[in-house]
Amino acid sequence: MLLEGHMTMSNRNWMDGCKPTRYPGIYKTPSGYRVRVRAVDPRTGTQKEMNQQFDGISMEEAVIKQAQLRDGIRISGSRTERARVKYVHFAKSLFERKLAMGELKSAKTRERWADTQDLHLIPYFGEWFVDAIRKPDIDEWKAVQGRKIERKAYSPNTVNGWLSILLTTLRAAVDDLELDRDPTRKVSLFDTSEWATYTEEEPNALAVDEVPRFMAMARELFPQHFAMLALGLATGRRPSELRPLRRKGDGADLLWNDGVLLVRRSETMGHVRETTKTGRRLRIPLPADLVEVLRTHAETLPEGRMRDSDLLFPSETGGFRAGSCLDKPIRKIAEAAGIKKRLTARFMRRTFQDLGRQARVHDFVVRAISGHATSAMQERYSSVAGEEVRAGLAKVISLAGFSRASGERNPESGYAGGYASADPSTAEKQKAANP
Repeated sequence: MLLEGHMTMSNRNWMDGCKPTRYPGIYKTPSGYRVRVRAVDPRTGTQKEMNQQFDGISMEEAVIKQAQLRDGIRISGSRTERARVKYVHFAKSLFERKLAMGELKSAKTRERWADTQDLHLIPYFGEWFVDAIRKPDIDEWKAVQGRKIERKAYSPNTVNGWLSILLTTLRAAVDDLELDRDPTRKVSLFDTSEWATYTEEEPNALAVDEVPRFMAMARELFPQHFAMLALGLATGRRPSELRPLRRKGDGADLLWNDGVLLVRRSETMGHVRETTKTGRRLRIPLPADLVEVLRTHAETLPEGRMRDSDLLFPSETGGFRAGSCLDKPIRKIAEAAGIKKRLTARFMRRTFQDLGRQARVHDFVVRAISGHATSAMQERYSSVAGEEVRAGLAKVISLAGFSRASGERNPESGYAGGYASADPSTAEKQKAANP
């Protein structure tokens, strides 16, 4: 507990020499930071204040100290007289600590964590004391969510994401509050084996022969998005990696003279990370035709904020395009091209895998371009077309020598039909019946 070293001061002098920061309750001093917190002491139900000076620490450390001091009030007490903390208070405290310690790195992750707590966990567990939550209580929550899965309101993958955050929160409480038992033991995730995110009918990918039709319509209907779609399809880039690409400036990611694309940033909700989702930084040499598409795009950007922006794909204000910027264009393009599949912006990454395979690009090269670390992940993003399977099976049948066992060979499949017979006369009759 961080009660040691706490000092009480009068209201008239504790702020002497302190300057407010952007964090409420944290003040800059000549030698470090002063941290002030107020929280309800669960043992008395009254508000309690802590105010402490810390020398030689950074702003990030001051934020952590503030969360620790707040926890010191809320969960103070001995092992024999432990404070009882409600789920809502502990979840908020844990979230603040994870933010301060940089454990929730991307804006999307922070949003997902906050939304899960606010919309799906706190409404159910918020007023419960954490030490009172038992495994049957978690199972009952799972049952409620399971009924939503049955109604197709949510996928089991989505609910498993919520459940993972619930288990993480409760396991942190077990450690922080020194609880005698762990209610998350033997709590399992929902089975996803029978749930298909992508199906043969809805693969969220274009067939190889659909790509030229789609791109021709994209150039006609949405020329402002054509280059972004082309680069996404040609390299398998995530939309979050396309939006922050810079075409000029000291940190340009497109090296025009070398024809090289540097993939080293990602952007979500206006927040840029100087790394990709997987942490890998890629250097991708681009073919001349693709460089020319991007050059034409850059040269035809409207005068003003779009042309002045360093970004390759700027919004009309010169900033980052919205995460949903391609959603409506993709739907409109597919409809105009007579493609009835439901497509999201992820279709570019999935289609790239199929294009690479059809072009007979080695798997190692495809993974080097897409950034997939393993063949398993590459497989997850692939969808094998029927004609590709048929052609592959024809080669297998030919190698298996079916034609030698059944008579005349079918030029396409290597198989003539019928059954092999040891009786030569029967074989001759089969040949006569199938000239």
